Amino acid sequence: MNPLIPPVLVRTTRGKVRRAYLSPVIVLAYLLGISLLVVLGGCAVRLPEVADLARYPQHAAAYVQAGTAERLLVPAEEQARLDAGYNERFFAPWRQQRASLSAEEAFWGVTSYGNRQGYAENLLPIGSARWQQLVSSLQRESYPSLARPAITVRNTVCRVFPTARPFFLDPSRAGEGFPFDYFQNSALWAGTPLLVTHVSVDGAWFFAETGFVAGWLPAQDLAWADEPFRSAYQTGQYAALLRDEVTLRSAAGEFLTLTHLGAIFPVVAQDATSLQLLVPVRDADGAAVVRTAALAQELATRKPLPLQPGRIAELADHMLGQAYGWGGLFENRDCSATLRDLFTPFGIWLPRNSAEQAKSGGTFHDLANLDNAAKRDYLLQYGVPFYTLVWLKGHVGLYLGTDPASGEPLLLHNLWGVRTTDSRGREGRALVGRLAITTLHPGEERPDVEDGRFFRGILGMTILPGAEVR
Repeated sequence: MNPLIPPVLVRTTRGKVRRAYLSPVIVLAYLLGISLLVVLGGCAVRLPEVADLARYPQHAAAYVQAGTAERLLVPAEEQARLDAGYNERFFAPWRQQRASLSAEEAFWGVTSYGNRQGYAENLLPIGSARWQQLVSSLQRESYPSLARPAITVRNTVCRVFPTARPFFLDPSRAGEGFPFDYFQNSALWAGTPLLVTHVSVDGAWFFAETGFVAGWLPAQDLAWADEPFRSAYQTGQYAALLRDEVTLRSAAGEFLTLTHLGAIFPVVAQDATSLQLLVPVRDADGAAVVRTAALAQELATRKPLPLQPGRIAELADHMLGQAYGWGGLFENRDCSATLRDLFTPFGIWLPRNSAEQAKSGGTFHDLANLDNAAKRDYLLQYGVPFYTLVWLKGHVGLYLGTDPASGEPLLLHNLWGVRTTDSRGREGRALVGRLAITTLHPGEERPDVEDGRFFRGILGMTILPGAEVR
C-alpha cells in the first residue's frame, strides 16, 4: 500500500463493495493517458502554423531596402511603352472579328475531366447522367455561334462549363475538395472587354474571350458593346483601382458597381483630388451604356503608376492577409491572380496562370537543374527585389529581397498551404490560406514538413520586362 495513492472503491463479483489500492505503475499510466487525451482533445491537437507568418512582419514595406523606395525599376519611357502594350491587350477582344479558339481549345474541360470522377457541392460523386447534361449544355456542334463585342458590368466568374455548380476531385485527398473547384477558371472584374463567341443551350451563359482568359460567364453579368459605345469608352487614358471593395456611384449617388484593385476604367476628367471615370452599365435591352463616377485619387490612379519598390509594397500591403481564392473563387485571388492585379496599376501585363507568367515577357532564368544552395545564391545575386517572379509547378510568387535580420530570401505569395506527411505517410496541409510573406522554406520547422521541398520545387525565376538584367 502506498499512502500517497488514495484507495478506490470496487465491486466484487458477488456484488460487495470494498476498497482497493492501485499500483503506482497503473496510476502513472492512467495519468499519462489522461494527459494525452487532454492534449489531443484541446488546442494542442494542431501543430503550430507555419512559423514564418509570425516570425516575419507581414508588411511588404518592411523589406524595401533603404534608399530604394522611389528608385524606378524601369525607365519611364520604357514603362510608358509597356503600359501602351497593356492597354492594347486589354482591348484586343474588341478588335477581333471571330473566335480565336478552336472547339477543342474552348471546351478543353470535356477532355480534361471527362474521364475523372468528379464530386458535387454535397461532396457526393457526379453521375454519368449529370456529366452528359453538362457536355450537352455546351452545344459544341454549333460553336462558334457568335462574334459579338461585350463588356462585364459587374465582377463575375469565368467558368470551364456553363454552370455555377462546382466540380471537385476526391475530397478525401489532401489538396482536393473545397476550395478547389476545377470548373472555376478565373474572376473577371467589372469593365473587362469581351468577345462573345457562343451561348449555352439554355441561353443563361455566354462563352467569351478576354485579353487573358476565356470561359463561360452568366448572361446577366455582361452588356453588348456596340461601335458607338466602344469608341466612347476607349478614351486612351485609363485609371486602375488601388484598393479592393471600392463602390462606384453616379453623381446622383446611384450604385453602379463594386470592384477591386486591378480593375480598369477610362478617365474623362481629373482635378486635384479625384478622377472622373466612365463605368459601363447594362440597359433594359442588354446594351452597354456609360455612367460617370468620381473616385478619390487614393482609390484610383492614372496608369501607369511609377514603377517603384515603395509603390509596389504599398499596394501589396493593402492585399496582404486576404483569403486565398482558387481561380478567383468568391472574388478572392490565387497566386497568379494576385500578381496580375498587383502589377496592373503599373501597366505591366501578366498572363493569368503561373506557368505563362514565368515564361511570358521579361527574362526567364531556368533554375530547375540547380541544387537548393545554388538556387538560393542565384536568386540573391540576380533577382531584382519587388520585380522578380519565383516559379514552381502550379505556383508563383514575388521576390521581395532579403530579411534585414536573417538574410533569408523572402517571397510574397498567395498559397493554400504547405504539404505535410504524418508518421504513417499520409499527406496533409499546414494551412496558410492567404496572401503572405514567407521564406523559401515555409513550414520546415515542423516535424511533418520535408526539409528543402519548397526550394527543390523552384523551376525558375523571371525578371519582369524592362528592368536592367544583371
